[in-house]
Amino acid sequence: MAQHPAHAQNHRHPDEPRPDEIERALKGAGYPMGKEKLLALARSNGANGEVMAVLNKMSDRNFDSADAVLREANRVE
Repeated sequence: MAQHPAHAQNHRHPDEPRPDEIERALKGAGYPMGKEKLLALARSNGANGEVMAVLNKMSDRNFDSADAVLREANRVE
């Protein structure tokens, strides 16, 4: 059976933010940084609802880099 396009590898659901949107929302982050501080930074950087939703779904831990945040964001999307 064919896989749904939104679940196929390297395919995003239309409502999921692009990695560059997440990176833009986290501009100025000083790592390591916890989830709550990342959320506050994203809010202050004007992140849209999709970015905020993904960040909210992430595990509550410290992230040591933007790459770590993006890996976690991809996991929860």
